[in-house]
Amino acid sequence: MKQEQPKLFRISKAAHELGLSSKTVRRWIKQEKIQAIWVGKEARIPRSEIEKFVGTANSRFLILYGRVSGQGQKNDLKTQIDRLQAWATTERSGQKEQILTLSDMGSGLKASRKNLQKLLKLVVEDHVSEVVVTCADRLTRCGLEYLQTLFTSFDVTFTVLESDATKIPEQELTDDLLAIITAFSGRLYGMRSHKQKELIKCVQEVLNAPEFLSDIHADPL
Repeated sequence: MKQEQPKLFRISKAAHELGLSSKTVRRWIKQEKIQAIWVGKEARIPRSEIEKFVGTANSRFLILYGRVSGQGQKNDLKTQIDRLQAWATTERSGQKEQILTLSDMGSGLKASRKNLQKLLKLVVEDHVSEVVVTCADRLTRCGLEYLQTLFTSFDVTFTVLESDATKIPEQELTDDLLAIITAFSGRLYGMRSHKQKELIKCVQEVLNAPEFLSDIHADPL
């Protein structure tokens, strides 16, 4: 998802990025040495203008991100990364952004994944130009709209190679279902209550039943 307008810097921020004083930046604007966009009565400097002066037009990262739920899916993770890197070589060969490959092993419901947090930190520090995943659920299983809003705010393109996110390992689906039920039943009954433990035991039996696994293999959610 691309932002329709360029990211704009206030004069103080632009001055910091350029290593100049705010007074000098204002003078350059009057001299038309640097282009500004007026937002009401306040001048804002587009990123592209700053990049022309400091030579950092290609300093942001193109991030390739892969994820699987656990150690048993290492081969799938390698397949994801290989495909992302092949795509970058073909589709982004003319660009000079630094390519950074990140991956996690963990549920797509967990926001605490180490490299997901690293990715988000780089985004808010304005060091990312594009984030690429094979499927959207590799980045997150819920709250994707919030991440897209974040990316848009920092002029980050979000690219998904496959629109069909249903082709996932059965065990990962059951793990995520169990995580959701555990979280909500814990709120309802308390995480250590007898009812909660009985419910989770029952759900585990259903999810591990051969007929259930057979059904989701034939018709994934």
